[in-house]
Amino acid sequence: MTAKAVLFYCLLAAAAVPYIGCGTKPKGKFTEEQMRQIPLVSNDNLPEASGGMVLGFQSETITTNEILDAVEPYLSKLDPPRFAEEAPSVVSKAVQRKVTNILLYQEARKKATDNIDEMLDKAVETEIARFVADYGNNYALAESKLKEMGMDWRSYRDFQKKRMMVQSHLSSTLKEEKRFSRRELADYYEQNKAKLFCKEGKVGFSIIEIWPALLSSEQLGADSPAEAAKRIGTELMAHLKEGAEFAELAKLYHGDVSAVGGKVTPIAIGDKSLKEPYRSLAERAIQMQPGQVDGPFALAGHLFILKLDSLEIGGCRPFEEVQNEVAQRLQFEYIRQQEQEIFRSVARKADIVQIERFAEFCAQAAYRRWGGNSPS
Repeated sequence: MTAKAVLFYCLLAAAAVPYIGCGTKPKGKFTEEQMRQIPLVSNDNLPEASGGMVLGFQSETITTNEILDAVEPYLSKLDPPRFAEEAPSVVSKAVQRKVTNILLYQEARKKATDNIDEMLDKAVETEIARFVADYGNNYALAESKLKEMGMDWRSYRDFQKKRMMVQSHLSSTLKEEKRFSRRELADYYEQNKAKLFCKEGKVGFSIIEIWPALLSSEQLGADSPAEAAKRIGTELMAHLKEGAEFAELAKLYHGDVSAVGGKVTPIAIGDKSLKEPYRSLAERAIQMQPGQVDGPFALAGHLFILKLDSLEIGGCRPFEEVQNEVAQRLQFEYIRQQEQEIFRSVARKADIVQIERFAEFCAQAAYRRWGGNSPS
């Protein structure tokens, strides 16, 4: 999980309330899908916690515990070296994000009409009804989920109001959609082809591996190890055709994966670093149909029975097929660039020294809670 993911872990998707300025016409210019890409006010409007340093900002108060709650899903899982390296930055970004949200909300309030609260109340009731519907219209269950998120219905209403106000403010501030030339689309496709539009082929298979040298005297009987292995393999194939479970038979014989029923973790097709006998087994498996069983056959001195579990053929989608997706991705990036400029502009209005001191205190609290010691 990235630091950015941590800061947005509780975002809730909802339809935006059209932002109302001096006139009466909605000013939103973006589709609902595009609006989902716009960072919303974070789920940090929790009931005020007691204890620790607080940052008084505008008409709101940011507590140390609010910041720690926001970063806990990420920082609490880090080992000490990574914690020491990343904690200051993660905490600082959480504080900056909280302050930016407050400033954006204050700007939105200044530009809103007198009846904005009435409009928001109606929109929030719709959102609450949608939230409860997501839990089968079970009001008690929905309320319990809110408690798990650290909210009650009152704080949830406040959170949704702020979220809608900030989202609508951003929508009214962002510029119209940008048109991209075919050359721009093609260049983006080539630059991001491997990461976004190509899929690595993978094959998953299971094996029964019979080691002739490890067969018991009872299994050998009067046969040589090689003959006994072949006889056992033929018997196992007969059992499989009669409906025996592959995994259960695999557990009866030797091999690195016998304990887990012979199942091999899906591996990349054509992986040159793959060791034998798995490389040869993978090459053989991709010639089969899912569910098909092949064997017994000798390989590297052992006898194998092979079953193909899954096969994903890799490849790249052509530009013509993904051209609309490329245009959408470029549009979202264009919106994000505007967002970042808005955030930077808003952040310049804040008391940087005061914020940095608060962030440092929160980082020290994070060290005490998860890192073992305060930073030196």
